[in-house]
Amino acid sequence: MKQSKKQTNMQQYKSKKTNRKINASAFYHEGYQWKVVLPTVIYNYLQEKVQEQPPFKEFKLDNALYFLSLVISIPAYKKDKVYQNGFVPMYSQWLKKKDSNYNKYFDYFKKIEILESKNHSKGRFCTSYRYNWKTISLEGVECLDFSIFEMTDKFLVKNLLKEDFGNDCPHLSKWFDDGLFLDVDNLKYDLESEFCYNKYSLSYTRMNPIIAKAYSYWYTALMLREQCYRISCNPDSDNRLHTNLTNMPSKFRPYLTYYGENIQSLDIKNSQPYFMVLVLESLSNSKIIEIMNRVFRIENIGTMLQKLQETTSSKAFQQEFAPLKKAVLTGGFYEFLMPLFPDIIPDYDSVFRKKFYNSDTGKAEVKEFATKRDMMKKLTLQILYTPLKRPSKEYLIFKQHFPLLCECIEIFKTTSDDNDSFKLFPKLLQQVESGCVIDTITKQIAETNPDMPLWTIHDSFCTTQSWFPVLESMVKELFLSYSQGILPSFKTELWCNSDECLKVA
Repeated sequence: MKQSKKQTNMQQYKSKKTNRKINASAFYHEGYQWKVVLPTVIYNYLQEKVQEQPPFKEFKLDNALYFLSLVISIPAYKKDKVYQNGFVPMYSQWLKKKDSNYNKYFDYFKKIEILESKNHSKGRFCTSYRYNWKTISLEGVECLDFSIFEMTDKFLVKNLLKEDFGNDCPHLSKWFDDGLFLDVDNLKYDLESEFCYNKYSLSYTRMNPIIAKAYSYWYTALMLREQCYRISCNPDSDNRLHTNLTNMPSKFRPYLTYYGENIQSLDIKNSQPYFMVLVLESLSNSKIIEIMNRVFRIENIGTMLQKLQETTSSKAFQQEFAPLKKAVLTGGFYEFLMPLFPDIIPDYDSVFRKKFYNSDTGKAEVKEFATKRDMMKKLTLQILYTPLKRPSKEYLIFKQHFPLLCECIEIFKTTSDDNDSFKLFPKLLQQVESGCVIDTITKQIAETNPDMPLWTIHDSFCTTQSWFPVLESMVKELFLSYSQGILPSFKTELWCNSDECLKVA
């Protein structure tokens, strides 16, 4: 069996337009004078199948990759043509000019199930092909063995868990006690699929984030299982309460109970956009002004307030702001944003991918999202918090639609000449959130109902299922008073995995 030397030149293809890696591989086919580009998963799948099921004698890897690449290159060159169900026609006379054994290649492709076909009809249409993603995904699944993350050294565990218990926000921290129980055994059993991946689409370096995720999950579970609680609140930073729950993956929630009872939460929908709306609508509110003084620490905050009030009081601003404000208060802000970014589309596997800057690593990293709405949540933070000296493309698009709103955002971000001045705006929103959630609403709830178990996850209020109706009623009532009628939308979540949740008497 012949194999072309070109296979050693396969490389991660780099898009010239975006200058970022995409999930594709490429090489230059000298015989055809053509740059062959195809999904990496297809290349890796073929490589493995060639070893498992050797092809015919005249087989050439370069030619095989060229034929497979036609599934995406033909539609790319004929953008106006519609291919029903993704099947791309392959004209036999044209293929024959490339390699007289073309039919053997396509027979082999069908045999190893890398392609699926739709036959021609009465000679009017040639045979059409598309990638067989279903088979490739099923055959490519491999999973990490979660047992490798077990810790058996009791001495090491004991020292690892040593940490002082914080007592910040006593009305909330007191509920981190022996009643909290994490069902680690069922959690590990149910979440094994979290650590599965497609071996064809991932290079060996991609395993590192998966293993890192497993370690992170395991460590979080260990802390909760051993009831090693960590609680802190820094008024000089975001003033948020950071606990085991705020750092806990949301997938853990169904496995956490309090004295055997399920926990239920009430989340503020579109929380960061909501608190932005609240600030802009409350520029004369003494509580908001006090927080602004604390965050910006400038001699004359009145000048900043005057600029903001001049902009927000104009008729043009109100007309621009009204539909956005309505979307935020009704909980549909992310859906409202989606049409503004028509260029954001899913990849071939229906997953949305985009690079975002990670402040922890100091690098831009590709993030994956199941839906466009999920990506919009991440983009919202980028839009709100982007530095003005190097604004993101999405911020500039957003600014085209909301120039006066962005003028207000930029006033907040330019309170000083410091390079980090733009970071004060997110700090403001976080401080307003914590002032509302921690310092006001939960304190009043705890005073009125001292026996109610009460936790927060930043913009979320949590209690046991039996107390939840009381919590929900009080949160909405207190929010209405605190925000002077600018009430957000809420979402409830019962932390339970099945229909057999504990029934409340």
